[in-house]
Amino acid sequence: MKKRIVITGGPCSGKTSIIEELKENGYHCFDEVSREIIQSMNIKTAFKSVDFEETVFGKRKTDYLNAPQGTSFFDRSMLDNIAYLKKNKHHTPNHFIEDCKSHRYYTRVFITTPWKEIYHKDNERLEDFEEAIRIFEALKEVYTQFNYNLIELPQLSNKERIAFIFNKI
Repeated sequence: MKKRIVITGGPCSGKTSIIEELKENGYHCFDEVSREIIQSMNIKTAFKSVDFEETVFGKRKTDYLNAPQGTSFFDRSMLDNIAYLKKNKHHTPNHFIEDCKSHRYYTRVFITTPWKEIYHKDNERLEDFEEAIRIFEALKEVYTQFNYNLIELPQLSNKERIAFIFNKI
């Protein structure tokens, strides 16, 4: 059986740090793909195009399809693309919706909350903190629309967050 567990949330809220620690502990994880694509497309704005979202969505779908038997953790999912499109007031392509309906992740999705103390911008994280909050809200809306049970991760150490996740799954 494949159990695909998503860790989502706004930018710079601790998702990737959790994924990195899970990998260090031997768990199969799929990395966030946006940073690599932002670099390759030379994007310099927080407002992303539909072409960007199409590229990211395709890579996330490939990751979904390539999940091995057992438990895998995902740093974001295909549903995140819908949330970003919604936040940027873009039309969502029908195939995004159909793929998200037919390619289901584990019903409990872990969402990191906006965390001002750790938030910072960099060359690929172009959103300010207020934008990160809007992304968080869009993510909550989309995952709820697709009938996932969102579980907010407490703002604790990675070890404590991982223990929290395993307690819930």
